[in-house]
Amino acid sequence: MTKITIASYLIKQLGKLDITEIFGLPGDYNFEIVETIEKNQNVNWIGSTNELNGAYCADGYARQKGYGAIVTTFGVGELSAINAISGSYAENVPVMMIAGVPETKFIKNNTLLHHSLPNNYKAFYNCYKNVVEACAFLDFKNAKSEIDRLINTMVKTKKPVYIAIPQDVAISEIEDINNEIKHPSSDKQILNKAVDKIIEEIEKSKSPCVIADILAHRFEARKEVNDFLCKTKIPSTCFIRGIDVINTNTPNFLGCYVGSKANAKAYNLVNSSDCIICFGGVISDLNTQGFDFKFNINDIIAINADFVKIRGKKYNNILIKDVIKELINKTNYKSKENFERDFIYKELKKADDEKLNYEYLYPRLEKFLKENDTFINEVGLTSFGTMPMKLPQNIDIHNQMLWGSIGWATPCAFGCSIADRKRRTILITGDGSFQLTAQEISAMMRYKVNPVIFIINNKGYTVERLLCGDYQAKYNDIADWNYSKLPEVFAGECFSAKVKTNKELDEILEKIESFDNKKMCLTELILDPYEYPELAQIINKHKY
Repeated sequence: MTKITIASYLIKQLGKLDITEIFGLPGDYNFEIVETIEKNQNVNWIGSTNELNGAYCADGYARQKGYGAIVTTFGVGELSAINAISGSYAENVPVMMIAGVPETKFIKNNTLLHHSLPNNYKAFYNCYKNVVEACAFLDFKNAKSEIDRLINTMVKTKKPVYIAIPQDVAISEIEDINNEIKHPSSDKQILNKAVDKIIEEIEKSKSPCVIADILAHRFEARKEVNDFLCKTKIPSTCFIRGIDVINTNTPNFLGCYVGSKANAKAYNLVNSSDCIICFGGVISDLNTQGFDFKFNINDIIAINADFVKIRGKKYNNILIKDVIKELINKTNYKSKENFERDFIYKELKKADDEKLNYEYLYPRLEKFLKENDTFINEVGLTSFGTMPMKLPQNIDIHNQMLWGSIGWATPCAFGCSIADRKRRTILITGDGSFQLTAQEISAMMRYKVNPVIFIINNKGYTVERLLCGDYQAKYNDIADWNYSKLPEVFAGECFSAKVKTNKELDEILEKIESFDNKKMCLTELILDPYEYPELAQIINKHKY
């Protein structure tokens, strides 16, 4: 039997999840892991500008490709990454956080080394226990079994895990046994009972409806959701985080649910239904516009990642994808309702020399988006502009509406671009958010990816101006940057421009399209500091 090092075994197992790039920063406690990655022909090391950005990148990579990984050094590195990993946990994004830590002898003797706290080598491990699904601190005896446990946990839950690897353990050897990753499966008996009950509820109802949400995306059930809706014609909507789950052209799809403030058809559909079927729903404040609904969440049919609740009764150990497949196979229900969606932007007006405004920006971006694009919306105002869009088919939209850590989107876009270089990655972010993680533009240029980046320059934290009610509050101001000049600071090629009018935007978008996804593009959009997308204004008037 051949031998393999613990670090090599870990990288080999991650490769089975199609992790072919690993993000991170080198440090003297993780050299053994980083060098193992560098020597492996099947995986690429992607250096980040800092650990927080690196973990955001791994988050984006996992959103796009399924799973991600980041390597940091002990203490200072892993604590820098913990905010991003917390976001991955909140948002059901499976990332492995790998920390290289000092040798076993130093840990046993509580030797005071750099980056450590006195007499507490597990302080950072204990921090991570609260923000990941599972943790492991490897030693010579448990290393292989713990690696297997964490990978299987990540696969089952679609949440991040944390692993600390001492330097000497990383290079220790074990037998190279080919352990297959365990993928979860449904209990067939419980599955049949749950599906039969759901069909019974649908068939006896007068007005069933579907709400689709983010966990249908995370657990790879988007196709099944759309197949179910195409077969049954049941009217449907989606929460904001699941905006890309239902294809725009799916019959009786009414667009995004935004509470009672807009899209009345979706609001009335949901709140008058006697049978709400929720695929992968997350009932949180921003996702539901401040819990703006009338239904009792205990009365709905909630089809979750690995269980179903039908009017309060729980059916465990059944997977969302399997449930929907069986519903498609068994049901003959077909709705007689006939809805037309009206929560969309109207016909785009002709570009003019007026100052760039939201009334023109988002409908024009809607026209710019194409089938199979990846579209990343930064935390803040950008999602309000996206919600009414009529989206092209097979588009991926990534937002962070639950964790809401500004600055996430720029490195996330880098991670998405690395995960799939063939897809066009488009990022829209605000200037306040962008200033937190702007360094990752240099990494994009270094690794020659070609995202299309739009930076809204409206001189501050505009969504905070809206929320706090004092538009003039100085604490929402930020430093002025010439964003379109930023690529000149970094080595690499990037088309950049500054847009001040609607006509200039139209011209720049046509130019970007002519590059055919073969050039990185950064466009600075000059907008009034006190202007907001229409939907943001409507909702803020009734804010909770």
